[in-house]
Amino acid sequence: MRIKQFTKSYNVQLLNVVAFFMILNLTSCKTAKLNTSAPYQVKFLDEFILKQKSFKNTEIGGLSGIDYNGEYFVLISDQSTNPDIFQVEIRIKNQKIQSVEFKDVKTLTCDDIKRFDTESIRFLPKGSGYLISTEGSINSNINAQILEVNDQGQCQKKYDLPKHFDLDYSNKPRHNGVFEGLSLDYNKQGFWVVNEVPLQEDGRKPKLYNSFSPVRITHYNFDNSQPDIQYSYDLERLIKIPFLPFGLNGATEILQIDRTHILLIERSFSAGHGSKGNRVKLFLIDMSSAENTLNKTNFKNYKGKSLSKTLIFDSKKIKNKLEFGFIDNIEGISFGSDLPNGNKSLILISDNNFNAIGKQLNQFILLELIKPY
Repeated sequence: MRIKQFTKSYNVQLLNVVAFFMILNLTSCKTAKLNTSAPYQVKFLDEFILKQKSFKNTEIGGLSGIDYNGEYFVLISDQSTNPDIFQVEIRIKNQKIQSVEFKDVKTLTCDDIKRFDTESIRFLPKGSGYLISTEGSINSNINAQILEVNDQGQCQKKYDLPKHFDLDYSNKPRHNGVFEGLSLDYNKQGFWVVNEVPLQEDGRKPKLYNSFSPVRITHYNFDNSQPDIQYSYDLERLIKIPFLPFGLNGATEILQIDRTHILLIERSFSAGHGSKGNRVKLFLIDMSSAENTLNKTNFKNYKGKSLSKTLIFDSKKIKNKLEFGFIDNIEGISFGSDLPNGNKSLILISDNNFNAIGKQLNQFILLELIKPY
């Protein structure tokens, strides 16, 4: 998802006064706290800032998805047209990212799709090629898509959308808020996809106060282009007061790590804080007892059970360990190579929006995934 650009014509001083009074009203609003007794924990290991600007005459930026097949990584950029798929080698040694080396680049092409806004990429489990999610352009009457493409970037298959993700349906998606994240399921027989913000009739976009802001995590089986199960997941509220009139929080990526648990990234942004407007949280989701919502037309008056969530990483806790003191617009997560102690590594990447709204980073974050018992 691209962050909006604003001019400086707003009266920031007035907004600060308004924010002060809003803070007085937020003292009862609760947000998740880090849980050190969760069945999984993560530990920050390293940060790597990519200084390279281009590869084979292709700009490196807008990196919104990452995946690893045990040999190399793929990254995908989120251009609206002609998005790029990069093949990359990331070397990890002594729990540090030693280098990020670009090896190849392909352009995603689909004859009948003119607007992509690609957001996530995963290796297909059988053979070569990739699974890719897009947000389309709801404001331009272009639906989001879930695609299979070959290793040359050519589209091979489209998956059918549940009716509530169709822009012609009453409970349609919000613009720039559709299929932000993808994960293969644990058995690699199918995959999960998550929309970034609630559908228009499902709930509000997250605010500074607590609200019901559910997104849908939907499962597909590779043998069937139709979805077969879906769960509701409630987003956190905004944390920082926006000093300019724009703020958001949304789900930017998911990664299934065992039969019943998924990692989900929530990335919030509050305008007016310069480079420090982002806050990134990693939640552990338990899927063992949620209700299937696939046939729910909308979530008005919904009384069912949403997915339970536990906070296991908060970027606020590591900001003093980062080169520039802030985390950027994190939109991708992938397993990396196993660490010497046998634990899994996780690599997070940021979408720098091609520096369209100011200085941003191609930032890689290395974490260790720890299972205490």
